[in-house]
Amino acid sequence: MFPRKEIKSNARAALKANYWPVVGILILGSILGGIVVGIATVPSTMAQVSAQLAGEEYVPTVSTFSTCLSIVGGLLSIMFEVGIAWFAYRVYRGDAPEVSDLFVGFRNGNFGRVLGGMILVGVYTFLWSLLLIIPGIIKAYQYSMMPYLLIDRPDLSIKECFAMSKKMTSGFKWSLFVLELSFIGWAILAVFLLGILDIFFVTPYMTLALAGAYDYLKRTRMDDVATVEQSVEGTFAE
Repeated sequence: MFPRKEIKSNARAALKANYWPVVGILILGSILGGIVVGIATVPSTMAQVSAQLAGEEYVPTVSTFSTCLSIVGGLLSIMFEVGIAWFAYRVYRGDAPEVSDLFVGFRNGNFGRVLGGMILVGVYTFLWSLLLIIPGIIKAYQYSMMPYLLIDRPDLSIKECFAMSKKMTSGFKWSLFVLELSFIGWAILAVFLLGILDIFFVTPYMTLALAGAYDYLKRTRMDDVATVEQSVEGTFAE
């Protein structure tokens, strides 16, 4: 049985013990993830303002510089997504909150492997979604352990991480869905509070709970490398 209530209880305890560091670091991670994308919009915004001041019609244009900045911003957002996941896992596990966890994907020559793995997660999920929405959702949960595994298991290749995530979530995709669904009441309440509750409670709470799901599946479902290697070939065919 998937211990959803226990995981959520542990997540609440971890949040209570480290409330302001967790909230602050999650906000910082979101800001860092979007800052380059925001910079990319500056040239077009300035051009629009200049046109309005001059009484001219603004004609939107796409510059190579802005496009490159947007791409870089998107890639950095992916890396900070991994950093947030790892940060949440360490806090859930009882470690002290550290800002440096946000940059874990950039360390130890791991940048290319982490970025490549997460890009593939997005590509595979998108391709499965083309078959209809449900297959894409199922695959999203199958790949949901990837942000943690790419950091936690540097001994595994990207393919092996995919295979490990598949094995860990086998039989638990519905449980992971229910775990996320259990936050819907808080999410609805956050809408009525203009998102403030989301920033200061719902997102930190849910992020820690999802990290708790990884912690549980790691302790109960993680196989050795040899077993995973045997299942790599069939990982994307099923």
